[in-house]
Amino acid sequence: MYFLLAALIFNSLAVWSQDAVFNLDNKAVTIPVLGSKKLLSRHPRFEGFIQKMFNRPGDFFGPNCYNTSLILSGALSPNDIRYVSPEEFNEVLKTNFIQVSTPEYKDVIVFDAKRSRGHSAFYLGDNLIFHKKSFGTYYHYRITEIKNAGIVEENEWVPGINDDSSSQMKWPELGTLPLEYYRLKNSNRPKLDPRFEKLIRKLEQLIVLDARSWAFGRKWGMTGEYLLEDFLVHARSQKTDKYTEGILISLKDQIFIMLEEVYFKSSHSPSRVLEELCIPEQKEQLFDLLRDFGTLLKLDSKKIEIVLEKLAGQDRERCQLRPLQELLK
Repeated sequence: MYFLLAALIFNSLAVWSQDAVFNLDNKAVTIPVLGSKKLLSRHPRFEGFIQKMFNRPGDFFGPNCYNTSLILSGALSPNDIRYVSPEEFNEVLKTNFIQVSTPEYKDVIVFDAKRSRGHSAFYLGDNLIFHKKSFGTYYHYRITEIKNAGIVEENEWVPGINDDSSSQMKWPELGTLPLEYYRLKNSNRPKLDPRFEKLIRKLEQLIVLDARSWAFGRKWGMTGEYLLEDFLVHARSQKTDKYTEGILISLKDQIFIMLEEVYFKSSHSPSRVLEELCIPEQKEQLFDLLRDFGTLLKLDSKKIEIVLEKLAGQDRERCQLRPLQELLK
């Protein structure tokens, strides 16, 4: 009896753990199960980014479903691996894509499209998608059927009820919710507000580069987070456009995600982490950025240096000084 039961369990697990086989563009492909060391089938639609990232977790916190689908569709460079906010995603869709009634290979699929735009994926054809479920490092880049987009796979990490990203995994019905399909019409990135363009592109370049390092906080710190938060407020006060606002939200949130996940979820107390991260250990980069902000605001160089000195000398246990607010006084 026990032998028969064990055999049934083993057989059911063996079936559940099998690699998936699909027909893609009239060619059979094998999709290894999550955690498998097997290689993805060679296929013209799997080249480049997909072959490189398939079955891998994120290298750092931030890159998400929107980032993945925009890179693969050609709207973002493969080097622009970072968090993409819903606001930036929507503006890129408006500028670079057209909505179509039925999907074709290379289109972007938006899930729960009428309500939350809660997820996006790159369409491979034959009802298969390539996607990443969330911004955490625990989520792997995967290939699945549209109907299974939100289903938790075997061996997939599932967040607990107190985890910030727990809502990301409550979508077993995601593939059955309303969908929209978008096709790239041009790959020219939307234009940024010319008043802020040079500084935003510099920020983006630095954040994308630094986010790959687990020592992210040593270059940005809480002062860096404050800077991006207040830059967004300032840009809104200057009546900037929706795309510029959207990319500032993305960059701000990328800094927040990295600091939160790498430092504030450690075993150290938040007050100790705050003191250590208030002013980054490698402050030269951040202070050079603050000089750029001062120049943007047309401030006297002496005032800028006075503000930098004040920031460096503040009470780090409280870490209350907001760099952009200090420059604007």
